[in-house]
Amino acid sequence: MLRSIAVALLSLFAGSALAVDTTFLLVNSTSSPINAMSISQTDMGMWSPNLLHGPIIPPGASRQIVIPASQLVCQVDMKLGFSDGAAPATWQYLNLCDLRKIQVFYDRYSGITTARYNE
Repeated sequence: MLRSIAVALLSLFAGSALAVDTTFLLVNSTSSPINAMSISQTDMGMWSPNLLHGPIIPPGASRQIVIPASQLVCQVDMKLGFSDGAAPATWQYLNLCDLRKIQVFYDRYSGITTARYNE
C-alpha cells in the first residue's frame, strides 16, 4: 500500500515537472488597442478565457504573454479582442510550442489578418 502511494506521488511530481508555461512576445501592429486574447485548438472554436492580463496593448506596443501549461496545446488559433469596438480577429494555425514572437496585423475593413512570427 505504501509503495503504491509513493509511486503515485512520484508520477504526480514527474508529470508536473514536465508541464511548463510557455511565453511569447505579442506585438500589436493593428490600428486598435488589444484588450483580450483567447486561444483554441486549431479549427475547434472552443476559446479559452481571456489570457491577456493587465492593461490594454496599444497599437505599436508589445507585451510578453504567458500561456499556462494547463491550457497549452501546440497547434492553436488565436483570437484578439479590441477595446475600441472593432470586431474580434482570428489568426489560425500557430504553433505555440515554438513561438517566440508574433507581430499581428489586421485590416478591419477587409477582415484580413496576417502575422509575422519567429520560432
